[in-house]
Formats: sequence, structure tokens, C-alpha cells
Amino acid sequence: MCSQLRWGIAGVGMIAHDFLTAMETLPADQHRPVAIAGKDIERAHRLATLHKVPSVYEGYDALALDDSVDIVFVSVLNLQHYEVTKLMLEHGKHVLCEKPLSMCHKQIRSLVELARERRLFLLEGMWSRFFPAYDALDQHISSGGLGEVYHINIQFGVEINEIERNLMKDLGGGAVLDLAIYMLQLSQFVYKDAPIDVVCAGHLSRTGVDESVSCALKYKDGRTATLAAHTRATMANKAEIIGTKGIIVLEFFWCPTVLHISAANNTEWTLPKGKYKFHFHNSAGLSYEIQECFECITKGLLESPKMNLDESILLAKLTDTMRAQLGVIDEA
Repeated sequence: MCSQLRWGIAGVGMIAHDFLTAMETLPADQHRPVAIAGKDIERAHRLATLHKVPSVYEGYDALALDDSVDIVFVSVLNLQHYEVTKLMLEHGKHVLCEKPLSMCHKQIRSLVELARERRLFLLEGMWSRFFPAYDALDQHISSGGLGEVYHINIQFGVEINEIERNLMKDLGGGAVLDLAIYMLQLSQFVYKDAPIDVVCAGHLSRTGVDESVSCALKYKDGRTATLAAHTRATMANKAEIIGTKGIIVLEFFWCPTVLHISAANNTEWTLPKGKYKFHFHNSAGLSYEIQECFECITKGLLESPKMNLDESILLAKLTDTMRAQLGVIDEA
């Protein structure tokens, strides 16, 4: 049990700044950043100075050895998620790792087994799940407000093709792991089970990174979903959940602050205001997943009921399948 989480930050990119800014909107007696580690020590020092974090480390070994750290936020490149998360778990740290938890389901299964063996809290940072709009969506569907849900249609396109990780295959980016994973988690959130068939098509860049993907998912009992993601074009960036009693629209479905149930029934939530400017859209909502870590660990939970580790394994199997069908990896 704990009365305050002492956080370590592994990685010094823009998401680390947004994460710390979001944390500062939460009660200081529950969350305290105590250490930052990064390969670029100058950037680590700048980030630590801005956010008043006392300890700074070059590389991640020293962070893993720091006894003042209870939990580590892993925000390094996708390809490094496995090794850094494993390092922290091996040294007794709870971990919140940015999605994807690792590059494939075999790596994720290994991390899950390690966390369960060491009785440590582990959470894939699927921040969408912790927005109040998701709770409201789940309640509306569970109460029968949509009737029987038979189709989900989601688009997610942003022009990020010139970002370095989407130019180089060995950095672990691409449309599936950066964008489509958000669509998959929403489909799983609504349907509560795995698809029985997945068919995907898309384009690869000249370096073998997936630039786009269009995917049809078939579920049992007549249910379907269509997902489309693109890194070279801006799309509608919304989800439509279609039932026999109507349609729910989620704009900015990966970080929604409004739930459109009908023209006369919309609910809106206000995000907390950060002390500093955020780099990414609705990053203040990172506070929801940060607080989830506190609530779970305080209660003695090793997994979040809103995003458990078996679901992280399933999502990884699905992204493996999608990337294999696109030709990014050899097999699912």
C-alpha cells in the first residue's frame, strides 16, 4: 500500500514533458516526480529543472537502482519499451509504459509474466481508457441505450510521415503501432471479445514502414468493424458506434472530452489546466491514467481493471496480425 507515488521518468521527449505537466494538476501528496533519466543528459537536466525534479540520470540503469522511485513512466521509443520496462520490473519498480507495451505479443507476454511473478503493478499507457467519456460510453451501452451494437467505424489520420520514427523501420513506428492500436482498443472496449477474422491492406514507405492501413474485423454474432489509419493525410479522426437504437459519435476518440449520444444529448468534460503548454492534443488527460496508477496501487491491485494485461497481450496479437498482413513483419 502507499500514500504517495514517487515517480521516475524514463525518456526525455515531448510526451515526458506533457506527462509531468499533467501530473502537476494532481494532488502533490499523491504524486511526486523524483527522478528523470535519458540518453541525452542535457535534455534530462532541462526537463528536471523546469519541473523541479531532484535527480537526473544519464541512461536508465541508475534510475532502476534508485530506491526512492516507486513507479517508472517509460516514454522512450517504441523499440526500447521492452528492454526498459523489463529493467525496471527486474529492479522492483512498478511500471506505466507508453503504448505499445512492446513491439510484439511475445515480448508483452514475457513482461506480463515477469510483473506477475514479482507482484508488481504494470500498465500499458492506453490513456484513452481512463477518460470519463469512456466510462460514460460503457454505461450507456451496458444499459441498453444503443440496443445491439453491430458496427464500429473509425478513422484516424494525421500527417506524421516525416517524423523520424516513421521514416526508419528500426525505430518501431508506423500507422499500426502509432494510430491503429487506438482504434483496436476502442473496438475491443465496445465488443468485449476478440475478432474471429481480420483482413488488412495498406502501403509501406520506401523504408518498409507502414504508412497506412485499412482493416475489416469480423466478430461473432453479426458484428463488424472497419478501421482506417493514415500517416500522410488528415482524416475525420472520429469513431461511430452503431447500434439498433442509434449512433454514438466520439470525436478525437483516443482522447475524447465530448460524448455525442444524440443531437439533444451531449456530455462534455473539462480537462485540467496545466502550468505549462502541452505539446499534444488533450495531453492534460494523461492525468487520468496517472491517477489510475495511484488508485490501483493504493488498493493493492497489480493490474488496472480498465486495461488489464491480458487485453494488452490480445491487442499485441492483433497488431502483429495487421503488420504481418501489410508486410512489415514476417509473421504474426
